[in-house]
Amino acid sequence: MSGIALHKSRPLIVLWMMVCIGLLSGCSTTGAPGGDPFEPYNRGMSNFNLAVDENVLVPVARGYKTVLPSPARNGIKNFFLNLREPLNIVYDVLQGKFRMAGRSTGRFLINTILGFGGLNDVASYMDLPRRGEDFGQVLAVWGIPSGPHLVLPFLGASNIRDTFGLVPNFAYRSATSVGSPEDTIATIVEIVDIRSRLLGTEDLLNLQPDKYLFLRETYRQRRQAQIMDQSPSQQGPSDDELLDELFEDN
Repeated sequence: MSGIALHKSRPLIVLWMMVCIGLLSGCSTTGAPGGDPFEPYNRGMSNFNLAVDENVLVPVARGYKTVLPSPARNGIKNFFLNLREPLNIVYDVLQGKFRMAGRSTGRFLINTILGFGGLNDVASYMDLPRRGEDFGQVLAVWGIPSGPHLVLPFLGASNIRDTFGLVPNFAYRSATSVGSPEDTIATIVEIVDIRSRLLGTEDLLNLQPDKYLFLRETYRQRRQAQIMDQSPSQQGPSDDELLDELFEDN
């Protein structure tokens, strides 16, 4: 889509999104931003996701971490993060962050060429740290309200705006894969790798009197910090830093 076409269609996209989210927010009764009118469903889906995590993902992730040494796991992580870097560039541009788009472009080129296809995060050593962006953040910058909290099957905590924001990500994955068995295996490996880096979070979660409320509020606060582009010190430690600090999970 050309810049002119995007400029012309953007008001329509924003209007359509605001109407949809406004209708879904109409039954909100809680004081939290966007409310939680779907709480009974959300709690049920959250319990389902936690059960799948405990009985399937955690055992597999532990086996994965046991079998593969840390350098191999880091290479897999870097590879998949590098694959998503082009989306970061697009999302930076859509938010008017042209300087950050240039830095993301530099990261992608450096890691792809010098990092052997992204297996090594060379760019971080060159003062080009990764900054994750997504279309949900773009919609927030465009003025779209978050809408009610929504727990998605397998994906976990979200809201109406961020759920719409997943569409470009799925479209990108579909456009860059051919549906082969190799693609399916790669997706499974990526999911297991992400979960292996979060081993230990279940210990923190089990300490909470209400796991659902903890997950909901943690998601809401972290998303707000990401949208506001707060520095790591303002946001609090990242997921990996938090795990290293609390659980020494290396």
